Amino acid sequence: MDQEVKEKYIESGRVVQKARKKAREIAEPGANLKEIAGEIEDLIRKEGLQPAFPVNLSINDEAAHYSPNPNEDRELQASDVLKIDIGAHKDGYIADTALTVNPSEDKMEMIDAVEKVLEEALEFIEPGVTVGELGTFIQNQVPEEYNVVRNLTGHYIDQYEQHAGVSIPNISTANTHVIEEGDAIAVEPFITNGSGKIKNGKKGNIYIHKGGNVRGRTERKLLKQIKDFGGLPFSSRWLNLSPRKNMALKKLVNAGVVKHYPVLKEVEGGEVAQAEHTILVGEGEDGENIVTTRS
Repeated sequence: MDQEVKEKYIESGRVVQKARKKAREIAEPGANLKEIAGEIEDLIRKEGLQPAFPVNLSINDEAAHYSPNPNEDRELQASDVLKIDIGAHKDGYIADTALTVNPSEDKMEMIDAVEKVLEEALEFIEPGVTVGELGTFIQNQVPEEYNVVRNLTGHYIDQYEQHAGVSIPNISTANTHVIEEGDAIAVEPFITNGSGKIKNGKKGNIYIHKGGNVRGRTERKLLKQIKDFGGLPFSSRWLNLSPRKNMALKKLVNAGVVKHYPVLKEVEGGEVAQAEHTILVGEGEDGENIVTTRS
């Protein structure tokens, strides 16, 4: 990996480490979800970087892709199992991380379990290991009282690409793709006390530009604003939408120019815990992995 590129990945990770700390501090009962997301995203911007995607604040059976809307009135409850998924980038080089919090601490056994699975996976990864071998290893680390979420994965990362083509499964597969020195990978196991399968729920507040153009003046102006995100996911909270611009966003979605992500939910309503770090494989001074998002 080019030294300049590596330094940008590491800088993104340094900022995300601060964002993780902030997230733990402010995720308290009674906190409004919009305020939690906004404080984390603002910290990233104040550090001179940009969010790589909207902060995800997925609760209980929501596994991923819930981000607060501009009029959010939802508040964190003490019993909630909250997944906080955070990303930052420097010139498109991304650090992606996630942690799970539960203010009442009633679900700490599950949270500790998924954190341990992640740490063991990070130790297992080295050049020459196949993606299938890694998935098998991750699945085997999950305690028998929980199910691994089978249809959610980690992923490779590239410049301005949060999901760069190769998925990192959390289950045994026959995938023979070989992990190589210099690969940037987000490893993110999910476990649940439910069935271990995720389905699409209602549309959330995360979007991404898919390409194409539109005719309307308001739509064109909004699309120009959206293109400034460099092809990375964004939130309607970032667009300062007037009623007219909000209608324009809906037209962009209907035209297929912008994709609207659904919230992902556990099919049996089971609670889900997630942990995630980004690593640069074999990029340390002695060939060890660099975990950019872990202090």
